[in-house]
Amino acid sequence: MWDLNRLRVWRAVAATGSVVAAAKNLNYTPATVSQHITTLQKAVGAPLYRRSGRGIEITELGRRLADDSAEVFTAVSRLDDLVEGFRNVSRPRLRIAAFTSFNARLLPGIIDAVARDHPNLRFDIQLNEPAKNRRGHCLIEIRAEAPQDGENHLPEMTRIPLFDDDYRVVVPEGHRFASRQSVPFIDLEDEHWVDYDMWAGPSSKVVDHACAAAGFERKSFAACEDDFAALALIASNMGITVLPRLSTLQLPPGLVAVDLTDPIPQRRVVMHIREKDAHLPHVRAFATATEEAAATHLTTP
Repeated sequence: MWDLNRLRVWRAVAATGSVVAAAKNLNYTPATVSQHITTLQKAVGAPLYRRSGRGIEITELGRRLADDSAEVFTAVSRLDDLVEGFRNVSRPRLRIAAFTSFNARLLPGIIDAVARDHPNLRFDIQLNEPAKNRRGHCLIEIRAEAPQDGENHLPEMTRIPLFDDDYRVVVPEGHRFASRQSVPFIDLEDEHWVDYDMWAGPSSKVVDHACAAAGFERKSFAACEDDFAALALIASNMGITVLPRLSTLQLPPGLVAVDLTDPIPQRRVVMHIREKDAHLPHVRAFATATEEAAATHLTTP
C-alpha cells in the first residue's frame, strides 16, 4: 500500500497546500504530482484532499498522514545511514564535541586544513556544553576548564592543553567603558550583568572566581545558554556581559570588547583525544591542525 516516493510527494503537497508549489519544490511537473497524490488517495481508500476552486483543501486524514509519516522517513534515513556505513567501510568518520565559541571561530579553519589531506573524511560536530551533553563516542573533545578547579581528565582520553583564554567585558559603543583601554574588575560591580552560561559550567565558574577575588557578587539581569543570545541583549542596551576573548572575535555591530584587570579572568581550553584512536591518520591530522589554530589564536590581538 505504501509507496515512499508517493508519500514524500504528498508531504510536500500538504506542506505547501498546493500541487503547483509542491511540483516546483520537487522539480516535478504539476501533472506528475497530481498523478502521485491521486494514486496514493486510491490506495488509502479515503479522501486526503478535496478540490477547492483552482486549488485543493487538505482533509484531516491528509494532514495526519503527512504529519505522522515524518517518523517513517526518519526511520528510513537511519536505515540509509546503516547501509551506507557498511557499504563505505573505508570512509572514516571523525566525531568532534566542542563548545559554541570554538565551533564558531576556530573549528572551520581546522576542518578546512584536515579535509585538504583527507577529502573522504566525514565530520560529525556536536556541542558538549553544558557538561550533560557530553557524547561518550566522540574521538575528539574540546573543553573549557576553570584553572582554579584543577585539571579535568576524561576517561580513556589524553588531555592536551591548547591555550588560556582571557575574558573581556562587552558593552554597547555608548557605554562609559567603551572608550577605555581596560577596566578594573571591581568597576563591574554595579552593572546589570547578562550571563552567557546559565548552567554554571567551567566558563561561568571562571567569572565567579573573578567576582569573589574582586569582593562582590554580580547582579545578573538575565542568563543565556550561549554567547550569541547574550550579545543580542547587550546590543539592545540591556546590560554588560563578560566573555572569553574567543567569543569576542566577531562581535555584532555596535558592540565593543574591553580588556579587564585586577583580576584578569582566564579559562583554559584543552583537547581530549580518545586513546585507542589517537594513532589514526585523520585523528592525528585534526590534533595537529587544532594545536596550530590554538597557537595562532594566542597571537590574535
